[in-house]
Amino acid sequence: MDDEIELVAARRHWDPHHVLGAHPFDGGVVVRAFRPAAREVLARLEGGACVTLAQRHPAGVFEGFVPGVGLPLRYELEVSYPDGNVFTLRDAYAFAPTLGDVDLHLAGEGRHEDLYERLGAHVREIDGVVGTSFAVWAPGARAVSVVGEFNSWDGRLHAMRALGASGIWEIFIPGVAEGAAY
Repeated sequence: MDDEIELVAARRHWDPHHVLGAHPFDGGVVVRAFRPAAREVLARLEGGACVTLAQRHPAGVFEGFVPGVGLPLRYELEVSYPDGNVFTLRDAYAFAPTLGDVDLHLAGEGRHEDLYERLGAHVREIDGVVGTSFAVWAPGARAVSVVGEFNSWDGRLHAMRALGASGIWEIFIPGVAEGAAY
């Protein structure tokens, strides 16, 4: 896992969702977040419990263990910075891909009749959470990120995942409303 965390920190991981977010581990769930320059990161679980994430990598990868729970795990990240700013947000890495196997198959064959509804930016509700799904076809890319006013134009914060060999990269970012600049 150390090698994969290093790739996330260097912004070279083709699937940051494989490392970040919530993952089953040793009878519970481990939560990882990449928040460069953060002083402290907490995972606030639905129901009120709170878990402090320890800094795992100096570039800003944080990690915490939640014993005795399983997936799906609903939580928000509370991120504190040295300047006193504190942000609470739903973790983009807690959501499954917004394109399925059929979408990828049809796109690969050039027969997807509604690809315009999958690629680009689309406001959606997933698991009761409103946000925007972003998808782009970039077959030669090594990494793709979404930058916008919602992440202070910081390309480190919302790295997209590559969906296999399709050349499509995607991410769902909670809380991003229609009209947000990106």
